[in-house]
Amino acid sequence: MIRNKWTLNDYITYLLLTLVFLSSWTDINGIFAELPQIVLTQPEHWKLGAYLALITNFGNIAPASLVLIKCLYKKHTFNPIPINYIIIIIGMLSCLLLVFFWQYTTIIRNQKYSTALLILAFFLSLLDCTSSVSFAEYIQKFRKEFISALFLGESLTSIIPSLLAIVQGNGQLHCIPSINGTNITGIVYKTARFSVSIYFLCLFFLLTISLISFVLLQWTQAARTTRQNVSKMSFKLTENDIETINTLIEQKTISSETFHLTKTSYLILLFGCAYTSSILFGILLSISTYVLMPYGHQIFYFGTILSPWMLTLTWIFGIIKPVISKRYIFILILCGSITFLFDMFVSFKSPCPPFVNTIKGDILILTIWLSTYVLLGYPRLIIANYVRNYSSNGMFWYGVNVQLGALIGSIIIYHLIETFSLLYQTIPCEQIIC
Repeated sequence: MIRNKWTLNDYITYLLLTLVFLSSWTDINGIFAELPQIVLTQPEHWKLGAYLALITNFGNIAPASLVLIKCLYKKHTFNPIPINYIIIIIGMLSCLLLVFFWQYTTIIRNQKYSTALLILAFFLSLLDCTSSVSFAEYIQKFRKEFISALFLGESLTSIIPSLLAIVQGNGQLHCIPSINGTNITGIVYKTARFSVSIYFLCLFFLLTISLISFVLLQWTQAARTTRQNVSKMSFKLTENDIETINTLIEQKTISSETFHLTKTSYLILLFGCAYTSSILFGILLSISTYVLMPYGHQIFYFGTILSPWMLTLTWIFGIIKPVISKRYIFILILCGSITFLFDMFVSFKSPCPPFVNTIKGDILILTIWLSTYVLLGYPRLIIANYVRNYSSNGMFWYGVNVQLGALIGSIIIYHLIETFSLLYQTIPCEQIIC
């Protein structure tokens, strides 16, 4: 039956779905959010971030395997439910192991490495990369109104770890003026309110909540009326039943007209998904230091804290306006590409980008940095609404393109930074005369 207004079960299901999707990248994002605290004791220091980024990319082996299985066994239906159980449970166990072993190091070729942290991060990346595909496939089972829960949960995977880091006091520092006249002042990090182990324990509890939510979705009647499939009807139809069937047919026709796609436009939209994902999840995180740090540690702090909230803002836009014309999708992606190119221009100019050490420059870079997330994040959400209605496998390939884009973006930026050394990173409290 089609409802104009949501019932209590609908709201409960939406909340439970959001909590389930919260488990997708919370653990890996949590490790990156905690890096300023972790590097203070680990032997790799700030190089640990590069190691973790490389290991995270290796995690794409898992979704690539799913794609191979999907292609080889086309007649078999892909069931994401058991995979989702594995993702959440192993993610919980890995976070629990991090509580006790994150500091554990071993000596390899006369050099210390954070082996426990890196190994557990690899397993988490395998699971999180797979979740982009399996969770996208899972949401296909629900009515189209619930697809935005995927993006809300996705945005919270960055917001909640960053809020935990803020409460912890992670990354808070102050600079000591130079005595010897050098351009690098001393850096003093403030003592954290709670330890790294407590932080990982909080992530473990978050994933536990996700598991409970998934169990409730699968084993209770809360989500029964929110499934996409229409339940079987009796052979004796009343006037109300006939009216309901007519309404279903009418709405299905309207929906088909709204989301009409040719195969070419479907493939173009999937390419748009891969392109926007390559920037949002593959490049922007890697260049944040080069773009924001030259304008000061405070701008860097605000930029990295506020950027996950921009993805939540795109979720709000998706609730208000879940469908826009394909023409406007490409216009938004074009505008987002322009702001992204400005971000890249600033990163190449680091440590002396335009308008550095001015209030105008601080406001400009924050505005453009945050706008990139909105201008590319919103059309990516709309693309999901389109491809979901085009094919029963639409969300599966949407998830695949998200990971493919993120992988391509991270490889490109890795070579720009490590292989060609085209970007220069500003150190906190470093005084540079431009």
